[in-house]
Amino acid sequence: MPIIVAPSWVLSVAVIVALGVPVISQVIPGTSTALAVTVSIVLGVALGGSVLAHELGHCLAARMLGMPVAGVRLYLLGGVSELGRVPRSPRDEAVIASAGPAVSLLLAGGCGLGLTATTRGTVSWLLVLLLALSNLVIAVFNLLPALPLDGGRVLRAGVWRVSGNRRAGTAAAVIGGYLIAAVLAGWAVLLVVGSGSAGLLPAGIAVAMALFVGVGAATERPARRPPGWPRDVSLRSLARPATMLPTETPVGTGLQAAAERDVLITEADGAVRGMLDIPAAHALAGRDPLAPVSLVAGRFPPDAIVFPGDDPAQVAERARGFATMLLIDDDGRPAGVLRREDILAVLNRRYPNRKGHA
Repeated sequence: MPIIVAPSWVLSVAVIVALGVPVISQVIPGTSTALAVTVSIVLGVALGGSVLAHELGHCLAARMLGMPVAGVRLYLLGGVSELGRVPRSPRDEAVIASAGPAVSLLLAGGCGLGLTATTRGTVSWLLVLLLALSNLVIAVFNLLPALPLDGGRVLRAGVWRVSGNRRAGTAAAVIGGYLIAAVLAGWAVLLVVGSGSAGLLPAGIAVAMALFVGVGAATERPARRPPGWPRDVSLRSLARPATMLPTETPVGTGLQAAAERDVLITEADGAVRGMLDIPAAHALAGRDPLAPVSLVAGRFPPDAIVFPGDDPAQVAERARGFATMLLIDDDGRPAGVLRREDILAVLNRRYPNRKGHA
């Protein structure tokens, strides 16, 4: 699966170096600045690997449950697993959400055991200790019952299982997110009041965590059905049929198919590589009509991938940023293409009932 490292990830290492150098110099007196910087860089890269392992835990669990995985994206102080569809059941959601913290706990335990092979007070001892503590913090923080954290997804799965309503589970986990954010913000205030300038750094970290949880919870909040959205018009009924072509199909053939309908380019396992980029395809065909269509496949960003059970209000809001969106069935197969103009037509009450269109 593709692993995408965003440029902001480099800032993660820089932040860890800025925070780590003073700690290393204080815990291990006599350490040179150059050695402290080197150790901090190693720690930053190792923590990036720990975050990657956490996300790969989610991906492995998803694949074991038969769910497609689009890839992993690492960014500033975090990462995200991009799954090909939403979990079908509360059990699947809970298993996938729990897999990441489980990996982090295993890493923390492994590093804890590794401490026995080091000498207390040495650079290697401190490095292993910091890795153990960091992975423990990653696991515990992610298990908090708040969206967008893994614990919030476990909470959603539990409410979903009891109520039979995933939307109710989402609402409960969003409330948990707001409460956790408020607690973190209150903790930051207490740190500053109780410790003065010495508490500014941990207070700043607490505020950053509060913002991450609060903003994330707000984006997960269930949206209301937009005014004017007919109840008898589903996302599936709006989807336009598309032609599926394998990645090795000649671009000339792809352009011929595109004359009738949208063209989706698929991998050998049926996963969608992207949609045929018509201008790029014409340019490529002018040079080499036998070139594969995979070279001109416009990828769908994660927010442009839609599922039949998604809230129409959220899809309508996301459609503002995309001319086309991909509808994926619950089994992970492409079900058609959603166009912005069709969604706007529904909101403007100009769209006829096309039930069973796709």
